[in-house]
Amino acid sequence: MEKYIDLHCHSVHSEGKLNVQGLLMLAKKNQIKALALTDHNSISGVAELLKLSKKFGIEALTGVELYVQYQGRPLHLLGYNFAIDNPALNKAINGLQEKNIDNVKKSVNSLREQGFKIKTTDIINQKSCNYGVIHLLMALEKYPENIAKINRELTTAKREFFNKVGFYFGQGKPAHLPLVELPIKQGIDIIKQCGGFTSLAHPGQQLNFEQDTVILELKKMGLDGLETLSPYHTWHQIEHYQNLALTNNLLMTGGSDYHSDIDFSKEKLVHRQWDYFKVPYVFFENIKIILKKDKKL
Repeated sequence: MEKYIDLHCHSVHSEGKLNVQGLLMLAKKNQIKALALTDHNSISGVAELLKLSKKFGIEALTGVELYVQYQGRPLHLLGYNFAIDNPALNKAINGLQEKNIDNVKKSVNSLREQGFKIKTTDIINQKSCNYGVIHLLMALEKYPENIAKINRELTTAKREFFNKVGFYFGQGKPAHLPLVELPIKQGIDIIKQCGGFTSLAHPGQQLNFEQDTVILELKKMGLDGLETLSPYHTWHQIEHYQNLALTNNLLMTGGSDYHSDIDFSKEKLVHRQWDYFKVPYVFFENIKIILKKDKKL
């Protein structure tokens, strides 16, 4: 039987729909043998993952996905194999979460000014430690009067999730919810101080091939790897970033970026990322060889 890994997935501790146990159950069904929980700006589910993973026969790796920026460009930084009780890491993450809640409050106030019924507690009483527009939209749609207002303001064709997000929370909109980011050098340094390693998440989503120099600059800052296998990448991008990693001595990581099953109103062809996209276990074997060589495992 083939074995797979997933080094990029989310739970209810950020924008995912499943709790940690539910994620492990689903991973086991999909032959995932190594898993990293990489919630956005949150490590609150990692201890539970480490505790439960052995029951499911899954190797667990500590993980996080930090929102970062480099020269004004938003990027996502994956951190792995770090000590979760490190004071510097927890201080940085707590600071990000506090700023996130401040931004949520501003967005809620704007939505109320627009005539929506919504309370800050509708959002911050949820399990997540990092709130995104999905939490705001879910809170809005708890109230029938808000759904009626959305239906008046948007045509049927414009009521799809991302259209609603763009209409109410897009850049420049009054209720826009900005991401809370760290300078990427600070993110890299913190993960390394905790004994971990870093990988640039889905580079093809934020960068084009002409911007490979950005990745080389980040390598000089201490970046360890690239997420070469991602559902956000085309086959051409996968090939390109694998070659870039190999020629520049960067670790290769991969993952589904799983948040939830895909919910289509029409017939489902693909139900979840793992139905068409899986990362072979050999990726994890190669990572473990390097970590053992560097005495980090």
